[in-house]
Amino acid sequence: MGAQLPKQYMQLQGKPVIVHTLERFRRFDPQMKIVVVLAPSHRELWERLVAGFEVNKGLILAEGGASRFESVKNGLSFFDRDAGNLLIGIHDAVRPLVSQDTLLRSYEAADSEGSGIPVIEMEESVRRLDKQVGSFHMDRSMLKRVQTPQVFSLERILKAYKQAYNPVFTDDASVYESLYGTLTLVEGNRENIKITTPTDLQLASLLITSFG
Repeated sequence: MGAQLPKQYMQLQGKPVIVHTLERFRRFDPQMKIVVVLAPSHRELWERLVAGFEVNKGLILAEGGASRFESVKNGLSFFDRDAGNLLIGIHDAVRPLVSQDTLLRSYEAADSEGSGIPVIEMEESVRRLDKQVGSFHMDRSMLKRVQTPQVFSLERILKAYKQAYNPVFTDDASVYESLYGTLTLVEGNRENIKITTPTDLQLASLLITSFG
């Protein structure tokens, strides 16, 4: 993002990005247990920028680890594997435009199949790099762009995260897949962008009014 303030705390139409994100989940299920994983250095930012918002009430704050893998493990430690048939959704703080339909599809798939991973179609042509030939065309219909929340059976994802870290674990779906194989993919929503650049923040500001 090229700024000192971490992107999840940047202002988006009068609220930090993460507040918009949390509100999406509170709207989906007001009783949902939410654990926010924070880098230790972000606690002061949280208290200063987020703690005063209504959505902060009842949240659990967990300490982040040295990697995404460790941070998710820390967050999962607040859920009891013996608490019944629970579902766990793991979401990027900087995806404030996830739709209620995407949430519903993801949680319903996880409830019936063990996992629910939102994806969208590739729009652009894609090429794969190759050291021998330079690059070659790939059929984009065989590729999907992966979003969050990635939703799982609590029992299964807890077991998956007992594995040792592997560099191929780029997201929670890859951790789950390494132990259980097949994932259940569901339709995401194209507005569910991950805010990474200043342009993304501007786009999110335009979308959030029309998207609601």
